[in-house]
Amino acid sequence: MRKAALVSIFAALTTLAAEGLPCLAQDSASFGGIQSFGLSASYAGDSSHILIGESEQRRTWTAGAEYTRLLRESPHFRLDYEGSVMPVFEETDPTVTGTVFTSSGSQIVTPQPPIRVVSVTHDPVGSILAGSGAIVPIFAQFGRQSTYAAAVTPLGARISAMPHWRLQPSLALDLGFVFSSRDIPVDNSAQFNYLLSFGPGVQFFGDNHTSWRVDYMIRHVSNAGKGDQNPGIDQGVLRITVSLHR
Repeated sequence: MRKAALVSIFAALTTLAAEGLPCLAQDSASFGGIQSFGLSASYAGDSSHILIGESEQRRTWTAGAEYTRLLRESPHFRLDYEGSVMPVFEETDPTVTGTVFTSSGSQIVTPQPPIRVVSVTHDPVGSILAGSGAIVPIFAQFGRQSTYAAAVTPLGARISAMPHWRLQPSLALDLGFVFSSRDIPVDNSAQFNYLLSFGPGVQFFGDNHTSWRVDYMIRHVSNAGKGDQNPGIDQGVLRITVSLHR
C-alpha cells in the first residue's frame, strides 16, 4: 500500500467527517441512534492476490470493540463515523519446517528451524542422488506458525441504506494500523503495518437499541515499503458485530 494513497484516503474521510459534524439530528422513526458501542470478531481462512498483496494461505482472526457516530442522515441513507480497536489480532503463516525425499521406498525427512514463507509450493525444490543411485526430487515440508498483534482503525466511515428499516444494507471503509510482536507476514518485513479494509454488510435491529451486523470485508495489510520485504496480505474477511445504540 503506497503512503500517498493512504494520505489521500485519510484526508478525504477527514473532510467528510468535518462536514458532517453539524448534522447530528436524527429522524425519530429511524434505527441506529446517534452513536453506538459494539463488540466484534472477524475471521479470514485464507489469503491470495486480491489487491496488491502476495502472501498466500494466511489465516487471521481478530476480536475487539467498535464505536460509531452519526454524521449525516436523509430519509434514504445515513453516514456514520466508524472506528475500532482490536487488541486480539492473530495471524497464522505457512512455514518451511524441513525437506523430504523418498529413497528405496522410505521417506527421509531432514528437519530445520521453521522459516515463514510468502507462498507454499508442492513442486520439487531440488534433487538428490539416493542410495539406489537414482536421482530423486526433494520436496519442502510445511507447517504453520502464529504471530500475535493488535490493531486500531481510527479513521473509518459507513454508509447505510434504508435507515427506517430493521434490516439495513451498508458499505464500510476502515483505515488503520497493525502492531505485531514480530515482523509480519515474513521475517525482514515490518512489525508496523498499515491496514485498509472495505466491503458490504447487512445490519439487523432487534429494537431501537440493539443490532447485529455481518460484514464481508476485503482487507489489505502491508508496510508500504518500510521493510526490506513487503509481500502484503490480501484477505476476504467475515466480521460479526453486536452493538448497543443510543
